[in-house]
Amino acid sequence: MRLKPEQLAQHLQQSLLPFYVVSGDEPLLSQEIGEQLRSVARQQGFTEREVHHAEHNYNWSELYDSANAMSLFAERKIIEVRIDNGKPGDAGAKTMLGLCEQPNPDNLFIIFLPRLDKKQQNSKWFKALDKAGAFIAHWPIERQQLPGWIANRMRQHGMKADREALALLADRTDGNLLAAAQEVEKLTLVGKNEITIEDIEASVGEASRFDVFALSEAALKGDKKRCLHVLQVLQGEGLNVLQPLAIFANDVRQLLSMQQLIQSGLSDDKALQQLKVFWPKKQQQLKAATRRLRTQDIEECLQLCNQIDMACKNLLQDDPWRLLSQAALKLCGLNVIPAPTF
Repeated sequence: MRLKPEQLAQHLQQSLLPFYVVSGDEPLLSQEIGEQLRSVARQQGFTEREVHHAEHNYNWSELYDSANAMSLFAERKIIEVRIDNGKPGDAGAKTMLGLCEQPNPDNLFIIFLPRLDKKQQNSKWFKALDKAGAFIAHWPIERQQLPGWIANRMRQHGMKADREALALLADRTDGNLLAAAQEVEKLTLVGKNEITIEDIEASVGEASRFDVFALSEAALKGDKKRCLHVLQVLQGEGLNVLQPLAIFANDVRQLLSMQQLIQSGLSDDKALQQLKVFWPKKQQQLKAATRRLRTQDIEECLQLCNQIDMACKNLLQDDPWRLLSQAALKLCGLNVIPAPTF
């Protein structure tokens, strides 16, 4: 049986199947589907829980023995099997085929797998699980879908936000579902039903990550003074330089891609649409920066980002923070960059 994640709640109002295969590359979605299954299973008397990590040296006979072992107290149990590489091997395939032939009604299997390709879905072991139970595949939330996903998450907590506020939160969490979910949880503490862009800026701003984003924002605006101030704060807080670098380098790559798309004949808006940049403030920043900077400036800035990464790995003898200040000031439009003293 094939189930979409949004169909699971209705399905669970019926009798549970003996096998559930949860497949996908987004950990948060797999985790939440697993929680749904466990919650209903506990209500139906599955009080024990076992977790098996089927790595390359895993002994599959342990799973078979566990599934057929008699419980001292005759309790029903949830047996979770996590196959991180999606390949159970010959022993695993044989074990699962055997379990599917004679399912034990006192066992509920939840098997977690990464995204499966066509070849894996055509394997005998998968077809047996699919026939005996349910296959629940989830797909990554694309960047353009994230504001909608956040809006739905907020609704579950009795909150709502306008389009610009949702786009800001999506941008701040950089496509990370777990980070977005955590930020929505934090926003419940605001105690309001309607969340504003100011609420989101204040909430995200409580963490140093806000200043990580502030570095890129200042550089895209060409605000040299602000760049140096943010760098001073970040370094003073003892932050790992790789954290601001990740955000900064991503914006530089985005800027370079936009510049190249514009040079190929696309308009600013079409280029932003192709790059899936939807937050109005970020759109304005990128538009302004493409008009202010040459392609060569952006490429040199990206080279500095690569040098920072090398310096962090001790492949280059230089101070990563000094190089990051050079990169930020380069994005501001400075060609001769003095090394700032913090």
